[in-house]
Amino acid sequence: MPEVKIHTKEDAYRLFDEAVTALINSNFIITQKPITDLLRCLVFSDQLRAFITDCKKGVDYESELTAAVGRDDTGYLFLLPKSNKRIIALVTGLLRDFDTGTRSLTSFMRDFCPAPDNNGRYKLFCENVLLPYKKAFKQSFLYDIDSTDQGLDHEMQTVVNDTVLESGAPLFAALRTVFCGDNKLSQKKRDDLIFLTDGLYYALEKGDLKLIKTVWTGMKLALTGYKKAERKFSDISEFLALYALI
Repeated sequence: MPEVKIHTKEDAYRLFDEAVTALINSNFIITQKPITDLLRCLVFSDQLRAFITDCKKGVDYESELTAAVGRDDTGYLFLLPKSNKRIIALVTGLLRDFDTGTRSLTSFMRDFCPAPDNNGRYKLFCENVLLPYKKAFKQSFLYDIDSTDQGLDHEMQTVVNDTVLESGAPLFAALRTVFCGDNKLSQKKRDDLIFLTDGLYYALEKGDLKLIKTVWTGMKLALTGYKKAERKFSDISEFLALYALI
């Protein structure tokens, strides 16, 4: 794995997020490499490795695997635990089994992901296993939330450090400059777009994740088709995604 500078939890989470997203977006027939890359990522970072070790404490992998298997009228089900840390321990172990060949991903999908073909089964596997795993990881690693029943309200506040704010400020200023310099905009439209831009930066300063996502979504809709601002807004979006803020 290439050298990556990891200074904060957000940096470490981004490493995980990129790896698990690559696995989710991969085609079923080429999942071996992204699975291996994801597992390597979890030992590459000291923070991620320590976190996985903590998640596995007191968890018997084989017992969790057995407990996850259920059945209804349609066949067998694979039901993840209610604890984020147990989800992480279980799915990480499962991926390790797939990587080493101890268990077969194809057989697992055939048993628990009813669909006409492997591509459809893999989509269900991503929806039912990998996406909840990704969510559990974010909630537990970044916000120390262990119960899946706690919902999103508990992860709506975070601390955005001054370095992040300083690095983001020029991006917001550049977008403001686009609006101020566009004579084709009405004064009302210009004021509204500047208000949204300032509002997004304010939400960033407050560390209000719900507000950040809300204002960013509003800006995305407001800027649809506005080519002049496309690149600058994309820069802001990439910046927010980089620090797991959207």
